[in-house]
Amino acid sequence: MKLLTTITASSVLALGVMATSVQAEALKFSTVGSGNDPDAVALRVWEAYIEENSDLEVDVFDSASLVEQGKQGQALGRGTIDAGYMSPAWLSEQIPAWSILDTPYLLTGPDHICAFRDSVLMDKIATETDDAMGIRLMGAAYQGTRTLNLREQRDVQTPADLAGLSLRVVPSPANILMGEGLGANPTPVPFSELYLALQTGTVDAQENPLTLIYSQKFYEVTEQIVTTNHKVLIQFPAFSSRSWANLTEQQQTVVTEGAQVAMDAYTQNVMDLEASLRATIEAEGVVFTDPDRESFRTAVLAAFQSSELAADWEDGVFDAIANMDIGDGCSAMTN
Repeated sequence: MKLLTTITASSVLALGVMATSVQAEALKFSTVGSGNDPDAVALRVWEAYIEENSDLEVDVFDSASLVEQGKQGQALGRGTIDAGYMSPAWLSEQIPAWSILDTPYLLTGPDHICAFRDSVLMDKIATETDDAMGIRLMGAAYQGTRTLNLREQRDVQTPADLAGLSLRVVPSPANILMGEGLGANPTPVPFSELYLALQTGTVDAQENPLTLIYSQKFYEVTEQIVTTNHKVLIQFPAFSSRSWANLTEQQQTVVTEGAQVAMDAYTQNVMDLEASLRATIEAEGVVFTDPDRESFRTAVLAAFQSSELAADWEDGVFDAIANMDIGDGCSAMTN
């Protein structure tokens, strides 16, 4: 009996040490963005807020050093990482109705994203994502506006002027449809291979926000930016539901507050960068031209609204998003 008591006491002590170790382990925040990209900077803002206001520790892994692009959802659902980002394309893999947020020319800018974040539709997408994927969406941020970036200059006014042009797109049905709507031949290429693909002429063009065109130095291998401004990007900070269940109520409050602070900083960072980057990129020798944007908008929206993707959209949601009372939400919160 004495031996049994000794073993039991030892076991309890060991379990206590193990529990302490688990609780002391730093939260893992992951992004594919490199060190100075807005999404990596925002995760570090989130990290700082959490560590300053709780007993939690956070480690930020950028540059896809922990999870590769496209695998964030799986890692969050399994609790392999505690926090990261989810895009509409990744959400729609499990919840097809939310591919609607991947529609070009639907969202119009930072204030529109803030209006969506504060709407009942945000509550709906958050609930559905938690139920279907085990991921808690913690808010939304403005990630930038995608525009066309060409290897060689050409006169581009309407989608017809892009006929025969090989346009690199993110490999997903929505992005391939977008490339077709823009008038080009969509060509999926991994992001890690894009610089070389442009340099060698494997593709004739790519489309990304100015922030990425600059940070990835695509201006070195391209000559022109056509300001189609075809897609305003929404970025969702996300937390693993498994990890969330292990937090105390006070810790959950700090994580939630920190996400809001970080996403406001993310939005403002992108807005500030975009305000200055045209002049910066022009100084590198890239020519900016302005097309007939309405012709692109009409062509792309027609392609999406008549597509199989639209069959998954819930009735009335497109109009509800498109016609939101936008106001000046982001501007007010971040100034």
